[in-house]
Amino acid sequence: MKLQKLLPSILSSLRIILAFVLFYSYLNQMMVSSVIIFITALSTDYLDGFIARRWDAITDYGAYLDTIADFILVATVFLAFIIVGIYPYWLLILIIFMFLQFILTSGIKKPIYDPIGKYYGALLFACAGITLILPIIYIILPVSYITSTLLILIVLFSFLSLLTRYYSLYKKN
Repeated sequence: MKLQKLLPSILSSLRIILAFVLFYSYLNQMMVSSVIIFITALSTDYLDGFIARRWDAITDYGAYLDTIADFILVATVFLAFIIVGIYPYWLLILIIFMFLQFILTSGIKKPIYDPIGKYYGALLFACAGITLILPIIYIILPVSYITSTLLILIVLFSFLSLLTRYYSLYKKN
């Protein structure tokens, strides 16, 4: 297989490795490194999609690997946040549930995105990024206010995503 067909999958695999490096760095209070690793991981997400579309290298396998890499990145960073006490444990359960229902309702072919759900990952990435930089922005707003707001946004977006997903699947059938 040519490199141009493999490169998106290599970048997705790199994101999985970066997720665990981010987990380690965050739990060891290496905050600047954590932010840099997170930005690098987000860059691999952008690049793998860009390259796959640009070089016409989109495959069902690659689409699922990208989705799994995104999930692992989100799950590990939120697990780190839970371990240090920023978010409640049930948030990780909600994220896992959302991922599993996405996979199960997508079937074997490329993942199926609903109108709201296609932005769900972006919201989780944004909330993770904001939480990572909390030590910098806590001067402006109390941390509990920020994390409570992010938690409410995630829960609301999860609910809306579920509604639109099942409605769009219902309309399709």
